[in-house]
Amino acid sequence: MQALRVTRHTFRRSLLITIGVLWLVGGAVIGLLLWNNHRDAALTLNVGAVAPAFALQDQYGHAHRLEDYHGRPVVLAFLPDLQQTSIRQLRSMNAAMRQFDTLGVKVFAITPTDAGTARQIHDAEKLDFPILLDPHRQVARAYGALSSPDHMERVSYVIGQDGRILLPVTVVHTDTHGTQLVELTGCCLEEKPQAPSRLIGKPVADFRLPRVSDGQMETLYGNRKQRLTVLFVVSATCPCSGKYDARMRELARLYSPQGVRFVAINSSANEPPEEIATHARKAGWPYPVLKDADNRIADRLEARVTPEAFVMDAQGILRYHGRIDDSRDPAHVQSHDLRNALDLLLAGRLPSRPDVPAFGCAIYRARRNTDNAL
Repeated sequence: MQALRVTRHTFRRSLLITIGVLWLVGGAVIGLLLWNNHRDAALTLNVGAVAPAFALQDQYGHAHRLEDYHGRPVVLAFLPDLQQTSIRQLRSMNAAMRQFDTLGVKVFAITPTDAGTARQIHDAEKLDFPILLDPHRQVARAYGALSSPDHMERVSYVIGQDGRILLPVTVVHTDTHGTQLVELTGCCLEEKPQAPSRLIGKPVADFRLPRVSDGQMETLYGNRKQRLTVLFVVSATCPCSGKYDARMRELARLYSPQGVRFVAINSSANEPPEEIATHARKAGWPYPVLKDADNRIADRLEARVTPEAFVMDAQGILRYHGRIDDSRDPAHVQSHDLRNALDLLLAGRLPSRPDVPAFGCAIYRARRNTDNAL
């Protein structure tokens, strides 16, 4: 009996030791795996790496896809929260928007914060760029912006026109981050200027699209009795486009009596005609607004953003393409590019700057069309 008790005791000890060893080994393995995952997640993307694709909603619920900005530089700023440090960073970025626009750069902030908080901060600070919501931190993980599964690092990226990483910015100077990004982006883009439009000086073919007001078909050139035709590419939801509503209305008021025809198209797949029509009425636009449902016209014209302007002469030749002016804020406009182009063309002269890159929101395309023939 004594021998049996000894055997049982020995067996229990062996079993406990075995379990302990397995627990320690298992814990070590799990810890190693977690450490490796943490290490991998914390690694920023290298220069030249393909920027991971994403589709995120902003503070208003509007979707943004990286692919829609192909051919244009993009800045991503990952923020762990929207507390005071992050708010100061957002302010510094917003203060530099004029320089970003000059460089043709689209700016995004990305945070795991909820939509309500993001909307409150965005509106209070009057930001000119969207705050994208990454609640599950999946995009942050793809960009190596996580130091742990539930903590987003403060890191920014400059992405080139080809969709590859130009620069990771891991040391963020929050109070001057806007200037920091402008200077670094300028250095990265020095040798990669945006290619001018290949369509300047070529004829733009007429087209027919339905008016959002009543569904009736409208052509670009109408009766062709005008001296010039201005085509605006607009959005009902893009904040940048919205800031030009009054200026587009005023241009039509001033130049229509001079023989200039104005037309607008909306090529955003996520904006239905009813929403566009409501926006057009509120904006007071005196010209037809047409729905480019499959973005075929936007693709044909190689339109990239909203708002964007195209000016054709009496023969339908494209004479100006690009921005309306150089600032979202009308009080800070220094270069009235579209207005100057109209004045020169009405006087019989060609614009000295016929192609000035536009800035704004990317067109949310339903698909890409391969037929770009004019």
